[in-house]
Amino acid sequence: MVSVPLEVAPYDLVTESDEGLKRVQVKSTNSRHSSGRYIAYTRRLLYDATATANARGRVRRACYTEADVDYFFILTGAGTKYLIPLCAVPGLMTLTLDEKYVNFVVE
Repeated sequence: MVSVPLEVAPYDLVTESDEGLKRVQVKSTNSRHSSGRYIAYTRRLLYDATATANARGRVRRACYTEADVDYFFILTGAGTKYLIPLCAVPGLMTLTLDEKYVNFVVE
């Protein structure tokens, strides 16, 4: 079962399984590293009144935390899908989808 939050939330979906409810942040990417591997940006933008205003306003980049999401679902331009637990990428804002993430590929 998959549900979509009705209010603004740091996650895009909630899944229900035998493991209980899990929050999923969905990301897609067409960006590639010079090696040809896809790059996924696993960061979020947060409003910050103390930040210098730019084209996006007063925001800063931040990592997702355990309080925000449980998993990232990442779809690449080639159609490869990944389901990566947050605990596998703590504190990272950018992932290069190389061999270390092959165990997280889903069909």
